Amino acid sequence: MKKIPDWIKRHQIVAFFIITFAITWGIGSFAIFLPTQFKVLLGELSDTHPLYYIAVAAPTVSATILVLALEGRSGLGALYSRLVRWRFSIHWYALVLIGLPVLGWLTTRITGSHPLKDISTPAMLLALLFNLLITGPLGEELGWRGFALPRLLKRFSPFTASLMLGFIWGIWHLPAFYVSAMVQADLSLPLFLLNAVCLSFLACWLFMNTGGSVLITVLLHYMVNFCVSVLGVPIPAFTALMLAAVIAVVALDKRVAWFWELSDLEDRFISTKRKEVVS
Repeated sequence: MKKIPDWIKRHQIVAFFIITFAITWGIGSFAIFLPTQFKVLLGELSDTHPLYYIAVAAPTVSATILVLALEGRSGLGALYSRLVRWRFSIHWYALVLIGLPVLGWLTTRITGSHPLKDISTPAMLLALLFNLLITGPLGEELGWRGFALPRLLKRFSPFTASLMLGFIWGIWHLPAFYVSAMVQADLSLPLFLLNAVCLSFLACWLFMNTGGSVLITVLLHYMVNFCVSVLGVPIPAFTALMLAAVIAVVALDKRVAWFWELSDLEDRFISTKRKEVVS
């Protein structure tokens, strides 16, 4: 019996991905391959169904289970403390909370697009804003960026870690493309994957520049969902903007040391910066 916990301890990232996919894809598979039975037993799967919230929260659930089992309460406290790591320069807040929505709004003026969701009343808008916060941002980020990213950064360069995590993150959404009530059902999978990879790079960049804060990645995820669902920014246009932003930050922000692994770093400042976010 001890071999299983030992294997998990040595392969924490793999265990995290296995548990996360098992929860989300397990629920998704039931709804996709046995739709009649699912509907009879549990009702139709939608973005307000209780099982949807469990499926979306799988990354945080998985991270919580693993950290509690491997590191106890102190480790769990350290993980969740990343959610309230708010002491970083105000310009990062401004960039995400003001810059991103303004850019999204300007894009909608050019494209003439409309919101994906019905927000015709204040109550519907508030309900949507709350739902957007507790699903992707709070349900996912503590797992992807709070647990997986720091561990990937111990072994890989930020560029490789962002690329790997972005692709896996995108594939994790796959069941949503086959459930008609989900937003992803009407989207292009290749475009969505590119969008996820771009967002992964930007989240890593913010994470690295804010001392390993998951709060800033929650806000980034929230603002992206806000731009798409509330403002109605078209996914192709938004993905193009994010791709341009990724190229810019990778080319210009040398302090992140995008192509260097932690063990190869020689610059003391960069090395300290990397160690700060993976600890």
